[in-house]
Amino acid sequence: MKVFRVSLICLLVTLMVALFATPALAFDARGGQTVTVPSGEVVEGDLYVAGNNVVIDGTVNGDVFAAGQTLTINGKVNGGVSLAGQTITLNGSIGNGARVAGQSIIVNGNIGRDFVVFASDMTMSGKAAISGDLVMGLGTATINGRIAGNIRGNVGQATISGEVGGNVDLTSGSLIVASGARIQGGLTYTSENQAVIQSGASIAGTTAHKVPVKEPARTFWSSAVWQVLGFLMILVLGIIFVLIASRRVAALANSVQSRPWQTLGLGAVILIVTPIAAIIVMITVIGLPLGLISLVLYGIALYLSQVPIGLLIGRLIIRRKPELESRGMMIAALALGLFILFVLRLIPFVGWIVTLLTIVFGLGALITASRNPRSSLGGEG
Repeated sequence: MKVFRVSLICLLVTLMVALFATPALAFDARGGQTVTVPSGEVVEGDLYVAGNNVVIDGTVNGDVFAAGQTLTINGKVNGGVSLAGQTITLNGSIGNGARVAGQSIIVNGNIGRDFVVFASDMTMSGKAAISGDLVMGLGTATINGRIAGNIRGNVGQATISGEVGGNVDLTSGSLIVASGARIQGGLTYTSENQAVIQSGASIAGTTAHKVPVKEPARTFWSSAVWQVLGFLMILVLGIIFVLIASRRVAALANSVQSRPWQTLGLGAVILIVTPIAAIIVMITVIGLPLGLISLVLYGIALYLSQVPIGLLIGRLIIRRKPELESRGMMIAALALGLFILFVLRLIPFVGWIVTLLTIVFGLGALITASRNPRSSLGGEG
């Protein structure tokens, strides 16, 4: 499929130019069912990890990029971390900022700068400390410990029991400021419900309650129409790709099924590194066109990542063997899979996780299938 190949070439060229345009940095890439950095080991440079169970007990003198089901950092990371997983536990020390996405997040350690977190629930214990801001998109948040900066974001239910050096500005379904809370700045919250501020809680600044403005019904219907149109657009594009390049589309879906952890790891790296590399390249005059083109193709790749994932989901439900399926059966599986993704994205606090996983696996499939062209099944023509 030419659009995939062109996107891949431009993304890789951008990464190469960025590497040559900046000082060479050491990095370590690891993968497997269980990946461990044992206590006493020192990783010089950045660490890229993908695995079912990832545990870092040692020291990393760089940034950590990790994806998996269970991620645990008990040791010391002198750089920042970018993590995506189901259950993520931060017990150790992180020198710079942390960017985390998952289902359940537990924070017991220290984070040197800002902490950006998107998850179903997060628990920050009394031992935890954040030297910067806490920026969150959460279903449930329990916030103890100390936050030197501000708290901002959107949360379904939040309980603040620790110390906040700055302001708290939240959009929340329900908010509890417990008796042990110490907020050095002000409290501003947008909610249909009055916050529960327990006796003994300290708020140095002003407290402001904003009631959310309800959107008119026509805005809801307008949004619904656009969502349906978006589903139909990706379905039509997917059908076109199946008709003109069924083998390539099948190869992308096959790569996710046969090499899931490799695909996940590569996709996470491409998702994070590509825009950074493009921006670095754009700093130079000669690299500006390449950076802009790469960002455009990067956006196209993000959008088209739904196609192989939708096809795989449909296949798994229909239970049709790839080597026996016709284009008509591929289209039926694609339509079913894309519809399931469409429905899942409508679920609050679940939709963004589904979208993130779709993008990561889709980008990873682009790289994995290109490295294993013989994995293609079915024919073109």
